[in-house]
Amino acid sequence: MKNDIALITPISKDLLYVKIADAIQNYITQNQLQPGDKLPSERTLSAQFKSGRHSVREALRGLESENIIEVRTGSGTCVAQNANSSSIFLKLVKVNYLELLSIKTELEKVAIKSVIEIGNSNQFAQLEAIIVKLEQAAAEGIYDVAADKAFHKTLAEISGNKMLAQMIEKIIEAFDDYSGVLKQTAKMCIDTIRCHREMLEAIKKRNVELANQACDHIMRIDSQVLSAVDTNSPTDIHQLG
Repeated sequence: MKNDIALITPISKDLLYVKIADAIQNYITQNQLQPGDKLPSERTLSAQFKSGRHSVREALRGLESENIIEVRTGSGTCVAQNANSSSIFLKLVKVNYLELLSIKTELEKVAIKSVIEIGNSNQFAQLEAIIVKLEQAAAEGIYDVAADKAFHKTLAEISGNKMLAQMIEKIIEAFDDYSGVLKQTAKMCIDTIRCHREMLEAIKKRNVELANQACDHIMRIDSQVLSAVDTNSPTDIHQLG
């Protein structure tokens, strides 16, 4: 390992293992480590990142699967002979993001069922006002992220299940952690707005099946948007969902 190396700095706990993986790769690059050069031990990395060894282990596994590092029995972890210089951070983030979308979709279906059972016209009018705001922004080519969040949070609150509403809200807030990482176009996200409208119309008709279909359709579009993200060009993200 080279002398006068750059220090490994602590990182926040959001998306921890993927951030650790990216930080380790940056560490390799900044210190110009060559194939065969050893990395600090798992224990040392855990102390440097102020994280549990489990998160470090997950990060190392991801790096190993991308042929950036290799674990040699008896001699520790070192830079792989054919290390791939492309960042795996975005690849791991996309997996993480998709998992969150899937969880949110299933929780939202539970909320939809309750909203259809107990929701009233005044509450539906609240959702209608938000949809109109989304549609008006879309007509100008703008995807109103704040209005989108408001729709899903309001839907969850109307369900009357406080724990469920909190879980959905936490997931929506977790999406903010991906800001500055993934790049999508407003046009692709705008495609989900008609599904939001379909969901609301189905809710008004007390039709669980149609509402769930709209919910699934949003998930499919979000997945397509995520698949279209260029893993070689990390920039900012439009909120999905």
